[in-house]
Amino acid sequence: MDAMPFPSSLYVHLPWCVKKCPYCDFNSHEDAILKDKKKYIAALKKDIAMEGHRFSGAILKTIFIGGGTPNLFTPEEINELINEIKFYFKFNKHIEITMEVNPGSLEKKKLSDYKLAGINRLSIGAQSFNPQLLKLLGRTHNVEDIFSTIENARLADFKNINLDLMFGLPSQTMKLAQKDLREAINLNPEHISYYQLTIEPNTIFYKKRPKNLPSSDRLYNMHESGLEILEAANYSRYEISAFAKPQEECQHNLNYWIFGDYIAVGAGAHGKYTINNDVYRYQKPSLPRAYVNTNFEKNDFKLKKLKQSEIIFDYMLNNLRLISGFKETHFEDFTNISFNIIEQKLVKLKRLGLMQNDGEHCWQLTALGLRFLDDAQAEFLP
Repeated sequence: MDAMPFPSSLYVHLPWCVKKCPYCDFNSHEDAILKDKKKYIAALKKDIAMEGHRFSGAILKTIFIGGGTPNLFTPEEINELINEIKFYFKFNKHIEITMEVNPGSLEKKKLSDYKLAGINRLSIGAQSFNPQLLKLLGRTHNVEDIFSTIENARLADFKNINLDLMFGLPSQTMKLAQKDLREAINLNPEHISYYQLTIEPNTIFYKKRPKNLPSSDRLYNMHESGLEILEAANYSRYEISAFAKPQEECQHNLNYWIFGDYIAVGAGAHGKYTINNDVYRYQKPSLPRAYVNTNFEKNDFKLKKLKQSEIIFDYMLNNLRLISGFKETHFEDFTNISFNIIEQKLVKLKRLGLMQNDGEHCWQLTALGLRFLDDAQAEFLP
């Protein structure tokens, strides 16, 4: 494969967690002992080496270490992985390196060591500040753990922190949702991911639906109230569920949403790349045991060349999430498909009040379109 300017982002998946949350449909596995951790790190190194050879010359602007619960891995192990990535890839001098962490058992020393390893952005899975709701969500931390994790992160000199927060929880009232959001804002993170609980297949909540979920009207009111609270606190909504202070948007996720290319390492990790005007997606083996037995020298993973209809759907699935929308030239540059192919569908959505364009060849969802995002995206299904 020829060297290429993309991808500039790399995702690393660490799939273990202490306890699987009942709403979680991510590729995560309960294993408090992490008995296969050494084998897994060895496999990650082989995976990184393979991707390094495949994308020789790529300059990384972002790395995202997700899970699972990545902070089950020690700072020394994270340092080992980042050094391995550095060996095979060049780093942009302003590289953003995010690691997801769960609150609890994150003292200042451990966080400082993560910082020394190269992590410069934390994404903290708070989810709620209500003890009863945390218990219902199956979270292993308490409210005090959230406060102490933020405090220790600041003491460790982390200047870029995201807080994950959910709404639409069972028995959650408008007042409780607003209180959660204000608690998060009071901690002054640079970024807040504020998203609705959804019941996904292959989750515990899907098999046994929780009682007293808010009605659609209450969900809408919670969401609209949340938007007002966040805006008043100077958090700008730049994606359907992402809010940032000025210049603090998550660069890694932005690359996903603009349909950028990215490298993926780790069990179940998905990647995307473009070469010779063709778009490919690939996925590493999902189960950790299968992943560690992968022959990376043979590129032993699923690779799929996308059809034109699939490229269009993937592009719209991501770009429609952005509040700023997309330019017609951007669509053509990132898909190598003529804008004329999708124009009539956009015009239809405009007639329905879901889309708008500014006369500068830029298209974006209206307020109504953002509310009915799924319907707008469905218009582009293959």
